[in-house]
Amino acid sequence: MSGLTREELLAIGDSALQLAGDRQAEVIVIEESTELTRFAGNRIHQNVAERAVRLRARLIADNRVGVAEVRGERDGALQRLLEAAEQARAIREPEEVAPLPSPDGGEDSPVAFGPTTEAATPEERADRVAVITGQASSRGLSAFGSLSTSTTSTAIVNTNGVRRQARFTQASLTSVVRGDAGAGYAARHAVDFGGLDTAGLAAEVIDTCERNQNAEAIDPGDYEVVLTPYAMADMLEHLSWTGFNALAKQEHRSFMRVGERLMHEAVTIVDDSHDLDVFPFPFDLEGVSTKVTTLIDAGVCSGFVYDTPTALRDGVVSTGHSLPQPNTFGPYARHLVMRTGTVPSSTLVEGVKRGLYVTRLWYVRDVHPLRTIITGMTREGTFLIEDGRLTRPVRDLRFTQSIVEALADLRQLSSDRHLELGEDGTAVCAPWVHLGHFTFSS
Repeated sequence: MSGLTREELLAIGDSALQLAGDRQAEVIVIEESTELTRFAGNRIHQNVAERAVRLRARLIADNRVGVAEVRGERDGALQRLLEAAEQARAIREPEEVAPLPSPDGGEDSPVAFGPTTEAATPEERADRVAVITGQASSRGLSAFGSLSTSTTSTAIVNTNGVRRQARFTQASLTSVVRGDAGAGYAARHAVDFGGLDTAGLAAEVIDTCERNQNAEAIDPGDYEVVLTPYAMADMLEHLSWTGFNALAKQEHRSFMRVGERLMHEAVTIVDDSHDLDVFPFPFDLEGVSTKVTTLIDAGVCSGFVYDTPTALRDGVVSTGHSLPQPNTFGPYARHLVMRTGTVPSSTLVEGVKRGLYVTRLWYVRDVHPLRTIITGMTREGTFLIEDGRLTRPVRDLRFTQSIVEALADLRQLSSDRHLELGEDGTAVCAPWVHLGHFTFSS
């Protein structure tokens, strides 16, 4: 699909600002082109494509803020957008309003753009899918999943002079392969479609499925665990939701206590929107340049991500982690990187006398955010570890565990890492992790 150029996206924003008159205004223009191929039972059953343009305006005047959003950029869309934002602003009660940011000199480098992703065809996606379905079928297994390619362009302008535009691409392949009595899961994500490791995914998901047949029940309790990056993505994303943002700190609902060691000294977690493996993007949804922010430094609570309102409250500079303003969530760390260790993931289980290897977590929910307690189920690949090797599959178990307490009892980190996407699209790059205990409640 051919998209709007940088100049065309910014021109839409500039035209909207002209309609704002003497009011402070911010306009966000997002164009997204997405193509998706779904497969089930070793057959492709859906191939769809969509291009959408979303316009969002924020108007500020007389200590009142109005926000509106519409789809489409033609046929009077800008006029309707500004009128709706003004109607919303007019009925608001006056309140303390954070100012719009000013230009900070940041560059709009398109470092996360892959030309083969933007140009990928349905036939090319089908060829990738066939690698998985062909191998699964030849082994008497059934493959399910999806392969998507997307290009997203974002432009932000405001009346203080912010004028930014950048785009990124994403190729995502996920698959579940099922046998008669068990299943496996694997996923791969990349900026460039050409670099998507389809063969590696097929080998992994089929191997997990074949080993995960006829699982047996074991008693719940505390176990040593080895968690894959798929499982770690859920845990790190929940830390981001519950504690890494400055608003959570200001409202006294974050687990973070700056300067205090809460986790093992080998644990370092960074929000790094410049890391090429986590879909880097140069600015947030206020147009503020995104800064690399260390959240956990050698087990010690180190810092928070900020947007303009929370930075103003704490007297600091925004780190460029804003969601669309105004919002009640606060800033958000969505490019999470956990530093690696020194042990290859293939040998990590050798350090476990008796424990569990957990491929994936499922339906994870917060129980006590301040204590980082979560609950959920294991899924599609839980194996017993005995005397340093995987022995047999076990039935899925429910866990109830504090993330911070689990990471305080870290035994080993792998030297290799893997990218997974969280529940809301957060990019999480993490190693395989050996933990000294993890509580399975049923």
